[in-house]
Amino acid sequence: MKRSKFKLIITAIALFIGFALHTPAQEETGILSGRVVDLSGNPVAGLPVFVAPLDSHGESMWRVYLPHGYAKLRRAHTDPEGRFSITGIPPGPLHFGMLPYNIDNLLPTDLERILHSGRHTHGSNVFGMESDDFEPDLELLFLRMRGVTFYPRNDYTPVAFGIKPGTHIDNVVVTGQPRMRIRGRILFKDGTPLPNARVNLDFSARNVDHHGNRQSGGAPRTDAEGYFIFYLDEKDDTAFYTFSVEYQGLFVEAEPLRLEPGQRFDGLTLTFDSQPILPEPTQTMKTDTSEIPSQRESHAVWIVNPTNGHAYKKVRGETRDEVITQATDEKAHLVAINDAEEQAWLEAVFGHEFYWIGLSDVEKEGHWQWDSGEPITYENWLPDGFFSETLDVGERDYAVMTFVDGKWYAVGSDGVIGGMTQMAILEKAIKSEK
Repeated sequence: MKRSKFKLIITAIALFIGFALHTPAQEETGILSGRVVDLSGNPVAGLPVFVAPLDSHGESMWRVYLPHGYAKLRRAHTDPEGRFSITGIPPGPLHFGMLPYNIDNLLPTDLERILHSGRHTHGSNVFGMESDDFEPDLELLFLRMRGVTFYPRNDYTPVAFGIKPGTHIDNVVVTGQPRMRIRGRILFKDGTPLPNARVNLDFSARNVDHHGNRQSGGAPRTDAEGYFIFYLDEKDDTAFYTFSVEYQGLFVEAEPLRLEPGQRFDGLTLTFDSQPILPEPTQTMKTDTSEIPSQRESHAVWIVNPTNGHAYKKVRGETRDEVITQATDEKAHLVAINDAEEQAWLEAVFGHEFYWIGLSDVEKEGHWQWDSGEPITYENWLPDGFFSETLDVGERDYAVMTFVDGKWYAVGSDGVIGGMTQMAILEKAIKSEK
């Protein structure tokens, strides 16, 4: 109880530190920079973070007004050292928060164009997204800024603070920990998974001492293999949880599951007593030139780019050599990106993460070549010093596509970024298939 009171007090202070009334002439934006670490002080890399304004009641409304509210966030990603820098922050009461690692996979690259078209609605958006899609994997425990430690106002809201116009705040340290969650899989009775589907999930929880019962739920979406993740905000008591799922008139309930506070459980399986049924149609997103498959479609299958007639596939591997072996086995190669249109299509379909691409200067330092033998007709590089690397530029012989707007970066297999890159995009011409 003492800690709860302290949290409320520090929040009230936080809302007004550095905050002052300002005139329109003072409408200068600020910068917030620092690091995100876990409880052991280890950096959290590749995490989307944001700063957003609070309304007159101290509440954040960005999720309610999707996608328009999302566009109001000032966003950044942490680098391999956990560092971030958020620019363009407006003056006034604000809050700091985190987003899912795959948020860029869920939103189209032409979000701004769609927003300006006026095609957005209250409470949901044209991409078929739900609030569950914005749940971060990390729980924000506290934030230290200019010698003051800030705690979330409660279990469901991020840290709030305020700044004066034009304020630049650096050396902020954000501490978080993985959230309590379950990872489940939904199957039909013949073992076929339910892929790329939005389901209704409910649960009831009963404390092990038989005191205290609660119910809640959500609308998670399964991936290509039928897996889903659902987050729980239970921190106080060990309880027996009973999960159930409903989809297109089908219903299944799992056996009660005992979970400890903060536990992450990966073994839940729910099986419908039914033969497989077709999933509901996957929404597509339109660009100015062609129709692009939804980013939630299966990446375990080849996806065709209608512009050039090539097929692409996302694969996972511990090293670049491993994904090259996979490419060879499938009579393909690591992707060669030949123009801005192909780059934009790849970003829309596969999202912004670290991916091996088929570009290297192994044969001659500084002379980059595509593994496929195609000529280089397009480049999309980040500056050499954008990420903190352990290898000199001359030792970095391979290229990856990054989470920074899909731009490319030179890495070494033994370097920081190379070690973090465990996915690749393969490419092959459809006519090469037998």
